[in-house]
Amino acid sequence: MANSPVQIILNSSDFIEALENQGGGHPKDFFSGDDAAFAVHQQAMIDQLEEIKNLQLMSSFGRVGYAKVTLQPGALAKSHRPTSQLFKNDVARVVGGGDLGELFVELTPQSIDIISNKVEQAEVQTRYNTRGEASPSKLRSEIGAIQEIAPYTESDKRNFSVADAVEWLAQPQTGGFYLVELFEEPPAVQDWDLLSTEKRQLFNTFVEGLLEIGNGLVVLRIKQTKDTGPMLGIKLENSGAQPVIKLKVAQRSTTKSQQGNEINQNAEQHSRLLGFLGRHPLVKKIALPPIVTQSDTVISPRRGETFTVPQPETGRSYPKICVVDGGVSQILGPWIEERWGLISANDKNENHGSFIATLAVAGKALNGDAVCGEPDGCKIIDLDIFPKQNYRTYFPEPLGFFDELEAAVQELKAKTGVRIFNFSLNFSQHASGTGYSLVAQRLDKIAEDNDVIFIVSAGNTRPHEVRREWPADNLEALRILASSRNDTIKTPAESCRNMSVSALNPPHLDNVIAYALSNYSCRGPGLRVGLKPDLAHIGGAGTRHTTHGYGLLSLDANGVVVDGCGTSYAAPNVSKTLACLDHAIEGVVSRETLFALSIHSAVVPDSLKHKDLKNIAKDLVGFGKPGNSQEILNGDPSAITLVFANRITNGNKMSFRFSWPASLVHDGKCRGHARLTIVSTPEFDYRYGAEFVRVNVEAYLRQLQDDDSYLGRLHAVYTPDGSDGGQKEKDLIEHGFKWSPVKVYEKTFPRGVGPTTEWSLDVEYLTRDGARMPAAGVPFTAILTISDPGKQAPVFNDMRQMLTSLGVQAVDIQTAARVSTRI
Repeated sequence: MANSPVQIILNSSDFIEALENQGGGHPKDFFSGDDAAFAVHQQAMIDQLEEIKNLQLMSSFGRVGYAKVTLQPGALAKSHRPTSQLFKNDVARVVGGGDLGELFVELTPQSIDIISNKVEQAEVQTRYNTRGEASPSKLRSEIGAIQEIAPYTESDKRNFSVADAVEWLAQPQTGGFYLVELFEEPPAVQDWDLLSTEKRQLFNTFVEGLLEIGNGLVVLRIKQTKDTGPMLGIKLENSGAQPVIKLKVAQRSTTKSQQGNEINQNAEQHSRLLGFLGRHPLVKKIALPPIVTQSDTVISPRRGETFTVPQPETGRSYPKICVVDGGVSQILGPWIEERWGLISANDKNENHGSFIATLAVAGKALNGDAVCGEPDGCKIIDLDIFPKQNYRTYFPEPLGFFDELEAAVQELKAKTGVRIFNFSLNFSQHASGTGYSLVAQRLDKIAEDNDVIFIVSAGNTRPHEVRREWPADNLEALRILASSRNDTIKTPAESCRNMSVSALNPPHLDNVIAYALSNYSCRGPGLRVGLKPDLAHIGGAGTRHTTHGYGLLSLDANGVVVDGCGTSYAAPNVSKTLACLDHAIEGVVSRETLFALSIHSAVVPDSLKHKDLKNIAKDLVGFGKPGNSQEILNGDPSAITLVFANRITNGNKMSFRFSWPASLVHDGKCRGHARLTIVSTPEFDYRYGAEFVRVNVEAYLRQLQDDDSYLGRLHAVYTPDGSDGGQKEKDLIEHGFKWSPVKVYEKTFPRGVGPTTEWSLDVEYLTRDGARMPAAGVPFTAILTISDPGKQAPVFNDMRQMLTSLGVQAVDIQTAARVSTRI
């Protein structure tokens, strides 16, 4: 293989410069020329505010309440938010959000009067500037941006019935707790004298109302972070004990606790509790607890086949993967570096975890290079955390599974240095496009705090909801997808700090389409922003072949060769690639770089490249199937890959100016192919629902024009044909990856583009309305590949010479840690 390795730019800080003030444009008149409609809208807003005020005055819970402000579809951009004239922090502060363009605001009768008076002051007639363009006051613009102001009611807080709740909570894996999010955390009782009369009444009526529920009530504060609303676990037990209300987080006393009392299944009692929570204004959301499961994978023994697990070579180091599961069998003993040891022998089922670990250790020997592309050999860290029974004995408290996971990750990483955690577990809930699950939030936090990456399976459909096999006819494939139900990704596969993986068919079976989406694999969309799943890999076929079975071989807990299928078994192939990258690159590689390298290498399978499938492929396989680690790190002489790992800080951007490779310049025009990936770790604030990403980090590849301006040349992958993604906020979110921490852009220039050979790679940012850039900035990794599609031009050498002439310090990424602190 030619030596054209990925190059990391060591002095990327030299290219940091001030970010010009981009502004937000002039106020927009949403009722331009239609003054009669604006007058009707203006009065409707006043009436809506008056209705909310009357409800507050009649409420027995006090005079503080919350309302839902829904923006017009064309008012999603930051510049249109109604927060400079109407919902100001000192009048009616924004306390969170729901769906895109949905704000939650705190109101009192006094603040409503102030806002109503303000609304009345807006000019009714359209104003025009000297160019004949509508030029409204900021106040009229903000009023026009609002579609509706409505009370925040019980229907906004929960989406399940009392009967559903009683049935769900009867399952031992739930612990019996409702998960209740509040708009605001009640302070310690001894500090209530510092509160306003309205706030004191709000908190007091909440506590008193809980006490009135009666004996057997247990209320616990759940461990959360500053970027989430305060969360309570509320349970009804069969007990004569007095209500227990703990509004502060308590320390866990032991790893393994007693189960406590049985769950009260009296529907009338649950209806009373849910009714109170639904009516009280302090309550934001009521959710049922998630249930962790191993996906419905299929394993079948291969009669007559034996396999001897290879032994590690003395003195050789190997990549490391932590398998988060029910345990890994001793058949892989020489490869197991550390065990967590939580689950007792009687409560273990090691088949699932052993299948996954064997793919990492010996997947190539069992399946060949086309299925498992990484070299065999991998150290395994066994994080046994999923018991086959007695779940409440291990995790009696709400979300206790994640408390244990957090402790295990911290300790196992400290002991072994492992950073890639294979998480082939899902929760029995599908991801929601309008929210972000509690389990994804917890997984985000664990990953970020411990500098690790979880590779999460996308989840499998239930057996009776498996789709028909992917057909050769593309239109028929679309019909199959349109008719399928309950097959969106399962939580926590929407986790934005981690990577989720869907499953593809194996390439060597003649009864299924090679590399098509497996018929059991869950799919996106999982979020309003970005792509989920992120990647796809071979997980076995859902339809069994008469000779080759499911097309994916591994070992069960007894060392028997088995074949199986499931997204659980697609995830370890991706885990292995990231672990190999982490192992091959010296020093500590940033999460952003590991993430970006794998995403940058991904290719959409041929079976999904047809134009008829372009709009749906992203929800099936994300950015595609990644290359193996050697392919990622060692390029071709006809291409060069540059990596920039840095931080974007307040008021700054990165601008790297360079000349296009000379061998790709003809008659003053630049030809070739460019692919640009950027992965960042912006702050999240989950209180804002679908708008939880608070900083948008963008990358651009721009070409210098004759007027000294720079023109962007790349489009986001999956941009609809004949479109640049549009300029409306909704289009930029859907097609341009706006607000997504992961973005990929590319373009081929077959005839060349001019007029100059000077280019700039720019990394810039934008904050949400009311958000600030963190003092430490936002870490990012941007990866740019310039290549010759014909694989003839000496692009690598051209670019290396050009970089040297510019004083750019570029070195092989695998050895960069010797001279760089951030990779």
